[in-house]
Amino acid sequence: MPPRRNSPSSLGRTQLRSGKAGSKPPKVMTWPLAIPALAFAVIFDLARLFFVMFWFFGPALAGLYCSSLVGGVWVVGKVLTSACAAGSTYVGVVSYGVTAAFGTIMAMAVGFTGWLFVGGWLLATNARIFKENTMWFVGSLLFSEIPIIGAIPSITISVRKMYSNQIKLEKAAYKKWEKENADALAAERRQQAVEQARVQAAQQARLAQQQEQEEEKDHLEEGVADEEESEGGGTVGENGEENNQQEPATRIPFAP
Repeated sequence: MPPRRNSPSSLGRTQLRSGKAGSKPPKVMTWPLAIPALAFAVIFDLARLFFVMFWFFGPALAGLYCSSLVGGVWVVGKVLTSACAAGSTYVGVVSYGVTAAFGTIMAMAVGFTGWLFVGGWLLATNARIFKENTMWFVGSLLFSEIPIIGAIPSITISVRKMYSNQIKLEKAAYKKWEKENADALAAERRQQAVEQARVQAAQQARLAQQQEQEEEKDHLEEGVADEEESEGGGTVGENGEENNQQEPATRIPFAP
């Protein structure tokens, strides 16, 4: 029979589920889950580094493009390739101020875009990271926009530091939760084992009762069949006795 709603056992189970043992464990961040954000940070840092060094990469790419166009020219291809290299070097030196200024502006724009994108990604997928790292994120963003230090991969360094801090704090919180809930969890497991044993005992009692009912039914059917057989045999016997009693009355006596 199931326990009543207000019985001590049911109240104990209700209090146990609503207590610490029933609370959900805290979430824990892991490094595999941090890979997408770190990959985006590395991409934006590489793009910003390209524009920081645009005074070098710009003329170099122009020279490579020029060499690819004239390198296949018959006879004078090598001469033209050398001319492209020399021209790109000269242009790079002469236009250093222009390319450096352009690269600095673009590096700041790409870096700011990277911070916005990575920050939006973190808000959408792991908002818990800002619980303890908001000031670190804002400070790293402002620090990274200084043109002199634009070559430092500040987005990658900052995101990695934020994840490292989050993982450390959440692991510590999870261990604390396990320690505080160890006794309650053990009590809940014991209660579940008792309930399972009670359910199994009730099932076994039901099966035994069904077997007893089936056996009683079989015995009753056998008793009815025996009574019917005995009643049928008694009727035949009475008829036979009556026939025996009537036979002498119908005999014809012989003359002496």
